[in-house]
Amino acid sequence: MMRHHVVSAVLRRNFGGYFRSPTGYVFIAVFILLSAVMAFWPDAFWVNNLDNLDVLNRFFPYLLIFFVPAVAMSTWAEERKQGTDELLLTLPATDLELVLGKYLAAVGIYSVSLLFSFTYIFVLIYLGSPDYGVILGTYVGYFFLGAALLSVAMFASLLTSSTTVAFILGALFCVVPVFLGDAGSVIPWQRGAGWLEGLRLDEAFAEFTSGVLSLRSIVYFVSLTVLMLYANLILLSGRHTQHPDLWLHRAARAVSIFVLAVSLGALMGRASARIDVTQERLHSLAPATRDVIHRLDSSRPVVVQAFLSPVVPTEYVETRTTLLALLRDMASMSGGTLQLQVVDTEPASVQAREADERFGIKERPIRIVDEGENAGEEIFMGVAFTCAGEEVVIPFIEAGTPIEYELTRSIGTVSGLKRRKVGVASTDAKMFGGFDFQAMSSQGEWRIVAELRKQYDVVQVSVDQPVTDALDCLIVGMPSSLNQPQMDNLLAYLRQGHAALLFDDPWPEFSRGSLAPDAPKAGGGRGNMFGGPPPGEPKGDLYRFMDGIGLRWPSEAIVGDHWNPHRRLQHLPNEVVFVGPGSGNLESFNPKDPIGAKLQEMAFIFPGHVEPRTDLANIAFTPLLSASLQGATLPRSQVIQRSPFGNGYSLNPRRNYFPGGKALTLAARVEGTFPPAAHIPGTAAEKPAKVKLVFVADLDCISDMFFDLRNSKDFAFDNVTFVLNSVDSLVGDESYIELRKRRAKLRTLTAVEALDKKHVQKAADDEKKAEDDAKKELDDAKKRLDDAVEEIKKRTDVDLSTKQNMVAEVEEQEKRRYEMKEKEINDKKKMAIKRSETDKREAEKLIRKRIKILAVLLPPIPAILVALIIFVQWIVQPKRTV
Repeated sequence: MMRHHVVSAVLRRNFGGYFRSPTGYVFIAVFILLSAVMAFWPDAFWVNNLDNLDVLNRFFPYLLIFFVPAVAMSTWAEERKQGTDELLLTLPATDLELVLGKYLAAVGIYSVSLLFSFTYIFVLIYLGSPDYGVILGTYVGYFFLGAALLSVAMFASLLTSSTTVAFILGALFCVVPVFLGDAGSVIPWQRGAGWLEGLRLDEAFAEFTSGVLSLRSIVYFVSLTVLMLYANLILLSGRHTQHPDLWLHRAARAVSIFVLAVSLGALMGRASARIDVTQERLHSLAPATRDVIHRLDSSRPVVVQAFLSPVVPTEYVETRTTLLALLRDMASMSGGTLQLQVVDTEPASVQAREADERFGIKERPIRIVDEGENAGEEIFMGVAFTCAGEEVVIPFIEAGTPIEYELTRSIGTVSGLKRRKVGVASTDAKMFGGFDFQAMSSQGEWRIVAELRKQYDVVQVSVDQPVTDALDCLIVGMPSSLNQPQMDNLLAYLRQGHAALLFDDPWPEFSRGSLAPDAPKAGGGRGNMFGGPPPGEPKGDLYRFMDGIGLRWPSEAIVGDHWNPHRRLQHLPNEVVFVGPGSGNLESFNPKDPIGAKLQEMAFIFPGHVEPRTDLANIAFTPLLSASLQGATLPRSQVIQRSPFGNGYSLNPRRNYFPGGKALTLAARVEGTFPPAAHIPGTAAEKPAKVKLVFVADLDCISDMFFDLRNSKDFAFDNVTFVLNSVDSLVGDESYIELRKRRAKLRTLTAVEALDKKHVQKAADDEKKAEDDAKKELDDAKKRLDDAVEEIKKRTDVDLSTKQNMVAEVEEQEKRRYEMKEKEINDKKKMAIKRSETDKREAEKLIRKRIKILAVLLPPIPAILVALIIFVQWIVQPKRTV
């Protein structure tokens, strides 16, 4: 029976000995300093602009390879070096009590180090608003990771009497579990390599850092700790007896413990027992998911087959873990109405062939960077849902996919929930794909259409004739590209109160501007042969169309915004407009409308803005998306310089956006009743009309590019989510809206953004002042010319012919002076603007540099102060005893 007072005595002896001298605190201070450098010094922390410890988490296991052996190296080696190990082994204490006492002392020292590192939290609080649940999970992960590696380093300390050798051996031994995930690159036996990679430490650690306290991960680290502590016990017991039978018996026990640990870990993985500590509860099933599962019919069970690679690259570890956990939670909650089958699938296997032949699920090549070189790996990450002959397949789940939404939507669809009908109007935007007459090539279907098909019955709708289809919602891209009859048919449909989602764009970048409202209508002279519009056919009256739906859309105005929260995208022009509450506009996403509420960030490319008709009392205009207060507009002619050849263009380098202090509306909801339309030119009187639509002043925002960005972790824009939310809201089914929005809150470095914002505003003010000064000087020069001419005209001492000659001469002289002055003033203005931009960039760099230095230097100060106090006491103590 283990005696706790003996374990406690050994613990106090080793723990107290470490902190009785300043050396221990110095080690801790160095650990805190290095951790702070890894957390806050890399450019990745400032470029990502996220208020978390993700950068440190990537380096933390490697840091412990060196710090943990420094803590554990003296555990046994120092005893042997000083000769106290023999005395220790003769005490009335069992080997287990000695091992546990020393291990708990090492864990205590490591825990004190983690407590000192809590200063990182204060740095994060100063910089922004971190997720405290994720921080809790991260520190729990730090503890279990360090505690497991300490047992490994203690084993190394038992092998030698030199603390230096113990440190080196401890580091080498700790390398094994840390780099176990890379075993496949050094072991030629594929099955064995895959099995070892399944024991990877980083996967268990990643669950903690994502805010999940997983029983599987806890069992992993506890099992590793127990196994290595038993190895310590075997090695220590071997110093008492050298009988070979005992060694064989102990080795068998060690193997049994290892097998038990692996089996227990696998069992816990299948149980999926975990606690979600994130503030948004991202890893717990949402009410919408629970509702869909509870509505499943027990007589029509849904069979879910997940074809997953057993080992995936690091970038997909969290995705695979989250997918499995969600599927198991759903299956557990369903009570049998959802039957889960997880199939480990590797390329060129029987399972791979079955996935391909039955569901069209194929392996996806993934590009990874390995030691600076691009490498490829093929993995499976597909899920198939079947129910009573119905089938829905997700061929591959990307790393940035909203997994719970995709799973819930698929279950709801395959189980027979009602599918609404959504139409996509045929316009020159060709969202359904088709032949591009200007480029003389075929273009594929837009990915937003494929995304809508996952939930809706999507059909193509022609507006060549009056629209009579029974639709729940109509999506129209670039209505400005329609001819007059098409536009009239669309307007008549919309004024009957049918739900619609409209996208129009002052400069559609996806078409290089060829579909801009002022561009000629596509046709290319082959319209009749190939089914396109006839050559030279004019576009419809856009003003009348917008007037008929209660809106004012200045189609020639392009919005530019100075706010850009992404460090790695600072090269983008102001016409790439980012929308988010971090801009200072707290209503950038309307918090009262379900479409935009809780969205975090969107991006637009050369967008326009929309306003309501002010003469309609019964039409409700609700802004959904708004730019920042640093946004402004310029006419398209001042922004775009078209190429005389082809569809090329360039941006006017002299364009300047001067913020007007007003948040421009980029998208709005319009609902209400019109009076009879006789007041609209070109239309006949009719009954009072209704409208129910959402208008977005940009079409590029739903281009295929944003699907690629959604699947990456670098830029999680909500563009796709906004479109799907709009359609859901318009058709009257908002059950998936809240679920679709579920993702980690975008917690940026608001303190840095606030400081940067001041300098951005100052730069804009400086540019405005330079423009005003230049205009004033030019006006003064022109006034002098006018005054000189007027003075000549008033003269009575010369005849008319002489006056004309004098005026021409003065005008010529003043014109040359004016041109020289204009050049001088413009050069001065350019220098002032350039100086302002340079000052802004330098100020932003200085801000980040100062914060970076403070973030690195402040955390180790508490440990250093304690070390100084102990050092002073250590020096003074002998004097007091004399």
